[in-house]
Amino acid sequence: MKTLSNKFYALFCSVFFLFAGFGLFLNSAGVKLAQMGVNSTAIGALNAAFFVGAALSAVAAHRVVSGVGHIRAFSVFGAVFAMAALGHMMTDKLWAWGVLRVGLGFCYYSLLMIVESWFAERSAAGERARVLAFYNVVYYVAFTVGIALLSLKPSSNDIFTLAAILVMAAMLPVALTRMSAPQLPPRQRISIPRLMAIAPLALVGSFVGGLLMNGFFTMASVFLLQQGFGVRQISFYLMVAMITGFAVQLPVARFSDRYGRRNAILACAVIAAVGAVAGLVLMLLDVGGVWAQYGVSGFFGVGLFTLYALSVARANDQLPNEMNTVEVSRSLLFSYGMGSLLAPLLLGAVMQQAQRYGFYTFFAVGAALLAWVAWRQQVVPEAKRSVHVAMSGDTGPLMADLDPRNNEGVMRPFDEVAAQQYADELAQEEADKPA
Repeated sequence: MKTLSNKFYALFCSVFFLFAGFGLFLNSAGVKLAQMGVNSTAIGALNAAFFVGAALSAVAAHRVVSGVGHIRAFSVFGAVFAMAALGHMMTDKLWAWGVLRVGLGFCYYSLLMIVESWFAERSAAGERARVLAFYNVVYYVAFTVGIALLSLKPSSNDIFTLAAILVMAAMLPVALTRMSAPQLPPRQRISIPRLMAIAPLALVGSFVGGLLMNGFFTMASVFLLQQGFGVRQISFYLMVAMITGFAVQLPVARFSDRYGRRNAILACAVIAAVGAVAGLVLMLLDVGGVWAQYGVSGFFGVGLFTLYALSVARANDQLPNEMNTVEVSRSLLFSYGMGSLLAPLLLGAVMQQAQRYGFYTFFAVGAALLAWVAWRQQVVPEAKRSVHVAMSGDTGPLMADLDPRNNEGVMRPFDEVAAQQYADELAQEEADKPA
């Protein structure tokens, strides 16, 4: 098997440090606030500020990079990230923390966009599947490392300092690279209403995936602190979810290739809902053992971590095989991002109103609603399914350009009318099948 060229290893080092810093900061963000006695609604709002920055990055970062170049822009965003992280140590005012977190989110997703633009341009067509697969492995390993650092019980100041160090470490391989700066691809439009008509389950699945995944990462630590668990136990709880989520990527992909994305999304949603209900039952029975909670976390890892990839695969199934799907993938990523933005806001409010039962109730209801939507959809015939590709929604917007499903055949631009006609044909074929 042909190995990846050395030019990519430097970039993978950068994204490793970025993901590790992101994993540490995202999962520890609520710990200090909960220890300060801040209510769940306010914690959710502050966590949502990070994803507000992500949304602003999608609008403005492109212009900064185009103006000063990739390497300079990377240094600027890395420096501002470090300043924003360290700025938390200088004040306890919540409004100031909110502003700083907007800056962190803006810089983090801008940094990812810069690195991913190199991956997208420098990857040959036959190389993209390996690049994307390795990128996925780096994401899970680095994110888990970031969570593992939390188990060392660092102080809040140490967390902010370490997050800044990790991001500054990510600047080094990029600053020393000899690769010429790539061209940023043109910004593509996002057509959410049309996508809803063509692939409703894909759009709903990506939104609920963002809602549940980043609700889990931003508020699980707050919930567990309220239940009396220590920081090390919280770290292990999150690591169990990451490890099981990584372990099921290939089995879920094979299941969806054989039985369809609709059935895979339905199964994953049911598993997540069962896990949440089990968590509620344990609380009602006053079973407070940490190992029981680790079991619930395992259910979440199995049920939640493949929802975005399955949603993208479902959308690809409902488009002609020769049609480029980058625009659709970016629309789904936008939907995932909106779910991520709303997740801590909604979950914080639910946890504030329903107290200790709110966390698992939120996941039970969200997963059940997704299962209901999936149940009402039709299965795409096996002969017309695309290939499943494992990918995470917690990446930058340019990873869609690496999707190997766009490598084969004659690629024609996404066409809304042709895509809708094809989706209608699939629906008619399914309707014409004998009962």
